[in-house]
Amino acid sequence: MITCFIIIGIAFILMIYYIILKSKKYDAKELMVKISVSLLFVALALVASLKASSFGLINVLIILGLVLGLIGDILLDLKYIDTERTKIYTYGGFIAFGIGHILYMSALISSFYKQGGILFIIIAIAIDLIASVLTILLERPLKLNYGKMKMICFGYALCLFGTFAFSLMLAIQNGFQIAALNMIMIGSVLFAISDLVLSGTYFGEGKERPIDFILNYSTYYAAQFIIALALLFI
Repeated sequence: MITCFIIIGIAFILMIYYIILKSKKYDAKELMVKISVSLLFVALALVASLKASSFGLINVLIILGLVLGLIGDILLDLKYIDTERTKIYTYGGFIAFGIGHILYMSALISSFYKQGGILFIIIAIAIDLIASVLTILLERPLKLNYGKMKMICFGYALCLFGTFAFSLMLAIQNGFQIAALNMIMIGSVLFAISDLVLSGTYFGEGKERPIDFILNYSTYYAAQFIIALALLFI
């Protein structure tokens, strides 16, 4: 337990340093600090898994999801450094994070779904679809411009809100009695908040202020570290 919190403490310090660097400029130094923070949530998941009472499929799926988050982090920052390949890095980042969410959903369903509760799955799918469609429909009201990336944004939204919807409905099915599941649900909410802020940064105008970076990365890293820490309570 102490080791886990030491990792979180180091990551918190590095995250603050990263936000300070990113608010000034984009360069290799800033990218290396970001990679260090992201490596720590993978390390936290590994340590939490080793200290937990059991190790199973959910550990493998969550850890792989976190690794894809690390890859997505690298790709989305490279778009600011290698500006000639911005679109490639952006698509790659979306795909990496999307697959990561699919792995999270797979972990949730395989580990926490109770047979006979198909209604919870149906409602989760409905919530996911509604939230994803609204993401596209609110493009103009929110003064965003997805452009040619509208389809991949919709696909990613399905993955993002799917993690939230399934974690919420499975938590309800289990009466909010499973700590790990509750933590993943909280992480999914923070993840969604982070990406909603990020959509303004990517597809809006005038939303690259320090406060936007702070809100985006604080909620994003909180989400990933909470999901990683959840493995301690499996």
